[in-house]
Amino acid sequence: MPRKKTPALKRVPKQRSKRRTSARSWLEKQSKDELVDFILELAQEHPRISELLADRSNLKQGNISPIREAIRRDIEALEPDWQDYDAFDADTDFAHIAERLAALLDAGYADDVIELGEAFLKLAPKRYEYSHYDDWDISSGIAECLNIILKALTRSSLPPAEQLLWYIDAELKDEYAIFDTTEDFIKKRGHKKTDWQVVSEILESRLQAQTVPKDNDTSSDCYKRENLSRWLQTAMERSGRQTDIVGLLQREAPITHRYDKLVSALLTAGREQEAHDWIVEGFAKTIDKLPGIAWRLAEQLRDMASRKKQHANIASLLALEFFYRPDTTLYCKLEKVTQRIRCWPAVREALLAYLETGVHPDLQPAKKHNTKALSLNWPLPPCDLLLPKSTRTTNPFPNTGVLVNIAIYEKRPDDVLKWYHPGRKSYMYHNTDDSVAEAVKSTHPDEALAIWKRVAEWEIARVKPAAYKVAAPYLKKIRALYRKQKRTGEWNIYFTALRRQHKAKRRLIEILDSL
Repeated sequence: MPRKKTPALKRVPKQRSKRRTSARSWLEKQSKDELVDFILELAQEHPRISELLADRSNLKQGNISPIREAIRRDIEALEPDWQDYDAFDADTDFAHIAERLAALLDAGYADDVIELGEAFLKLAPKRYEYSHYDDWDISSGIAECLNIILKALTRSSLPPAEQLLWYIDAELKDEYAIFDTTEDFIKKRGHKKTDWQVVSEILESRLQAQTVPKDNDTSSDCYKRENLSRWLQTAMERSGRQTDIVGLLQREAPITHRYDKLVSALLTAGREQEAHDWIVEGFAKTIDKLPGIAWRLAEQLRDMASRKKQHANIASLLALEFFYRPDTTLYCKLEKVTQRIRCWPAVREALLAYLETGVHPDLQPAKKHNTKALSLNWPLPPCDLLLPKSTRTTNPFPNTGVLVNIAIYEKRPDDVLKWYHPGRKSYMYHNTDDSVAEAVKSTHPDEALAIWKRVAEWEIARVKPAAYKVAAPYLKKIRALYRKQKRTGEWNIYFTALRRQHKAKRRLIEILDSL
């Protein structure tokens, strides 16, 4: 959710300032009865002024029922009205709700603000889901109300531990990230260890009472349990129960799959061997359904090897990831680390062969038992992590996309074209097309020109003004290359033909004239 912007202070124009001074001077000359009559006239003409007067009067007398019910009605109006969807989608006056909540709080009714705040947090975020308009007004409006609600929480009759639990429960229910800008409530409040101790015990009881999701479950239940576990870890840290955190994470890792958090805690505690063992186990459990976590674990193992300057092990782990999801970034990392151990040429040859054939260079078929064994030609040591068989053939081969990018990186224009042509399925990937043309324009100018023409003409064929603007930079590149090749005549012929062919497209002609 975007953070609420603080409006810049504006200097009041002299003319407006003079008008205010004049109005004040006039008001000061009126009698009490005349002022009362004037205010009542304004209230009759402007309902908000009438409402404000009534609210102030009621709060002054301790009669808060009318303003409570008015706020509740405004909050209930946030509920989607399926009978009148357009009316529901209109702008919500969050400022009105915030104004009344603030008035109720300033009058000393913090507990009532908290009660109304619970209803507000239940209904207000639905505006994101159903609004057709810019979310900024919704975000800033909700943030303004939420700040008042949290201020009321600190002034409420709830004990400090219950205030923390109220905040935690509200944050756990938040599906729209409206609490993302409220971290200071926890950081700056300075709650005592004893308060956090109470919170940790309650959260621990809740976690134990929850139904354990099934193995390899990636549902919302697992996500909710992970968030509850996250808050329990925070409470343990703040209450001085650091020694219990590793035990918590060990119990939760097989359930929530957050092996990476457990590994971080073990490394912080200096228990490297246990961290290593959990990385191996966690990688095997998550690589199929939660590969993001699996590769974070692999990165943690690489960091451990890096601290010990075990460059060969780092290279093995990078190669493993390259076989799973090959890309140029990993290729460059492998180049850098294997140059340190003087085996880059052999590794490079094997990686390129893998991209062409899909055969893992670190494994070779064994004649006996129809299995695979470590290849004698692979210069890197075996890796502690293993890819399951189901993931080893997911990429189509030859992997022309990566082969093209590596050829561009290594400045091999012939190979760029060798892999570009069989790999090109459509004209949609302009970034790749443009990179290829840029890579070969010096050695194969006609190929570069053909690519840029194809991209530009494809955009023009979309018959949209926005597409014409996309085509313009490619046309400029065509013109620049023709001129560099001293073939200006060919550019003039191409440009004239383009204008003649599309003379009815007024917006395109305007762009062509501006080149």
